[in-house]
Amino acid sequence: MDFYVLSYSAINGIVVGAMLGGIALGLSLIFGVLRIVNFAHGSFLMLAMYIAFWMQHLAGIDPYLSVLIAAPLMFGIGFFVQAYIIAPLIKRERALVVEPISALLLTAGVYIVVDNLALMSFGPNVRSVTSAIESTTVMLGEYPLNTFRLVAAFAALAMALLVSLWLARTDMGRAIRATALNRDAAAMSGINVPFVYNVTFGLGCAMVAVMGCLIAPFIPLTPNVGLSFGIKSFIVVVLGGIGSITGSLLGGVVIGLFESVAAQFVATPTAAIFSLGLFIVILLVRPQGLMGRK
Repeated sequence: MDFYVLSYSAINGIVVGAMLGGIALGLSLIFGVLRIVNFAHGSFLMLAMYIAFWMQHLAGIDPYLSVLIAAPLMFGIGFFVQAYIIAPLIKRERALVVEPISALLLTAGVYIVVDNLALMSFGPNVRSVTSAIESTTVMLGEYPLNTFRLVAAFAALAMALLVSLWLARTDMGRAIRATALNRDAAAMSGINVPFVYNVTFGLGCAMVAVMGCLIAPFIPLTPNVGLSFGIKSFIVVVLGGIGSITGSLLGGVVIGLFESVAAQFVATPTAAIFSLGLFIVILLVRPQGLMGRK
């Protein structure tokens, strides 16, 4: 195979992988702190994309600027979902421990409700979002790269850095980290664990909202667009290491790079199947994920 084609596929895979890692960041944070699988993660991504669409349709706001509206709004939605839908389940469990299957079923219910409300409200038609950015490609040496994907990839890296700094240097961030390490010890030290849960879930939703607005210009928008991203985000999080910000990015890059290069040898759906095989092999070698702790 031509070296140019193979290297171009690898570069595109890294860009797409960074984007996937950015989408998975919020899920990783929620998973790492609350120990629950947010099956509605993709639905919140879809909602953010619709916010970007309607902000442009109604007010002419560029999707990149709609981040300023979508992120706080999705933070509030996530805070509400955790405080009034998931928290009652947590309170029924001793020591604030949720049975994984119970939380999974509950968030799956949220996914079904949100996706069907979107279908009823917006219809099944495919919608698109445009941006004020005129050039759709940028040259990296001899390689033409999609501008919108590059923006999403760099935004994912920036968001990961900012969230890591926030978790390390603020009181709320340290409270979140303490709760993730040992929720009982955190509660005994005076940390309001239920409030930390609410903020964490809201922050996870705000993070996926940022990525939703950034991918809206190049991803066709339908009410079920979030499902595939939600499933792939779960794979990325487990592969990278549960609760690891760096691991999410690394897991995304591994999946994106592997699928992009493999697609040059086999059909794209087959490459996706092979990536699941890679996922299984890596977990057999490192059950805690690439960056996870034992």
